[in-house]
Amino acid sequence: MDQTEALPAASPDASKADLRRNAQRAALLDAASEMLLRGGPDSISLRKLATKVGTSTMAVYTAFGGKDGLIAALFDEAFDRLGDAQSAVPKNDEPLLYLADLGRAYHEFARQNPSYYALMISATMPVSEAARHAHSADTILPARGISGHSSYQFLLDGVTACIKDGSFSDEFEPILVADAFWAVVHGLCSLELAGFHATADEAKTRFAVTTLAVIRGFMTDKGRAKLESYTRGA
Repeated sequence: MDQTEALPAASPDASKADLRRNAQRAALLDAASEMLLRGGPDSISLRKLATKVGTSTMAVYTAFGGKDGLIAALFDEAFDRLGDAQSAVPKNDEPLLYLADLGRAYHEFARQNPSYYALMISATMPVSEAARHAHSADTILPARGISGHSSYQFLLDGVTACIKDGSFSDEFEPILVADAFWAVVHGLCSLELAGFHATADEAKTRFAVTTLAVIRGFMTDKGRAKLESYTRGA
């Protein structure tokens, strides 16, 4: 007998139960992210959260193990959702255009998911000077985990493609260029969501102008020539 034939068929009831659990987990995370946005970690009450979603406090403990586990899950969820948004960007054969599309997807994610984006901002809040450059196993800073998320890897891959293509200078390592882009886009989105700009159109214009300026700063003559051709064709 083929080994695959010996495996029991998946139970439709089990699949439905998994779907229900996943839907409930997503609902709990969404509700908790709103609480966190409004009042910080102290505003999260597992009892109120359970009531809001229409479940029991025990269900929250089962899903996340408690408040600390819930906040950790929220942080991961924010980056996972951004990674999903980045993965949905079509892989353009022209790396410059692909990189620009990744930037727009990041911007749109931040605008559409302000509560989750607030969690991402919290990863870059100041820490003590002693912890800032510590390298012990006991010092786990959220900011240092950013480059490990898929959303950062999409950006790094896009930058690497631009360097290999000759559109960007190879003077700098890809990760240094990716860090620069991440910092600029992260800062622009943070300012926009904080109400820095008077209008949505103003925010959109500032985002386009600033990101284009950074891209130009790393370009070679080849990259600038291609950019000009794309601009003329727009």
